[in-house]
Amino acid sequence: MKNLNDIRVEIDAIDDELITLYQKRMALSKEVGLSKAQTGKLVNDSERENDIIYRLASKSPEELQIYIKELYKTIFNTSKAYQTNFMNLTSTTVEKLEKVLNKERETMPKTASVACQGIKGANSQAAARKIFPVSSITYFKNFEGVFDAIDDGLCEFGVLPIENSTAGSVLEIYDLMKKRKFYVVKSVRIKIDHCLVANVGSDISKIKKVYSHPQALSQCANYLKKLGVETVAVENTAVAAKMVSESTDKTIAALCSGDCAEVYGLKILESAVQDSSANYTRFICICKDLKIFKGADRISVMTSLGHKPGSLNTLLNKFSMLGLNLTKIESRPIINSEFEFMFYFDFVGDVCEKEVKNLIAELENGSEHFEFLGSYSEII
Repeated sequence: MKNLNDIRVEIDAIDDELITLYQKRMALSKEVGLSKAQTGKLVNDSERENDIIYRLASKSPEELQIYIKELYKTIFNTSKAYQTNFMNLTSTTVEKLEKVLNKERETMPKTASVACQGIKGANSQAAARKIFPVSSITYFKNFEGVFDAIDDGLCEFGVLPIENSTAGSVLEIYDLMKKRKFYVVKSVRIKIDHCLVANVGSDISKIKKVYSHPQALSQCANYLKKLGVETVAVENTAVAAKMVSESTDKTIAALCSGDCAEVYGLKILESAVQDSSANYTRFICICKDLKIFKGADRISVMTSLGHKPGSLNTLLNKFSMLGLNLTKIESRPIINSEFEFMFYFDFVGDVCEKEVKNLIAELENGSEHFEFLGSYSEII
């Protein structure tokens, strides 16, 4: 048996040969990219890729064929990524983006009419005020009401919770974004400190039932378990506070913010009762028309993927090879389909860059379902 060091010396020599051949192959890929740019051909040519893999795998021992397939899939991915550097891909979304980007980019307004779910004192109110310091807020019973308000022209913007650092994503919002056509124009992170609040004269030892939004109850699950109380889910933390304030029952309490407790004249029995001290909720601001304000450096898209092995990995490689940082991945089932999903991606990127526009065009042209959800900045 060969010595391990001797084997590694041989491998290094082979790698030197491989890198020389790889550079020659990529030089030819560049010429392919330039040719496709002139003729308008698509970057992806799956039929040719399959032919190459079959030809090379059939020349190899059976035990290596699957590895050769994976090797060449990687080579094809890097080759196509390199080719796009010399192309200006286009799609319906890219054409729409170009029209918006050709106009002078505006600054996000400080004053606006805003739709929020819940009632006065809700965390959505705090998020809306952070985005729009001077705003007229209209509250709606459910999330769909927020979308309706913008669709009907009652409000220009809507502010909605999209995810929490401990309880996860608000899946209803993702489903509504898939169902309704709106764009994200800003996002904001709000530190969430839940307080146990009750009417004046209440005692924490006497509390038997706690009302709040399901997310808030989830974020305080350990605390509530130790307290030994019954929990009741309602539409919103502020709704819970209002319900308690309108009752004379001193055995009920709510989970809400300190500001919300003040709004409804409630006594804070205990502050910051959430299970995690790092408890943040991310809110998105949406509007009807595609707007890209100054400073936009984040992008959200959703796309369907082929129901075949490696399709998600292939897509993720596209982001990796462009050096784009993915900050969020979420999947939701496509209704009336057999195990097909829409994937939501948030990533850091500038829509003005050619590489980003090429990626968007690739995603749209190669997907049965694609939606550009917005380009925006986030307030932290």
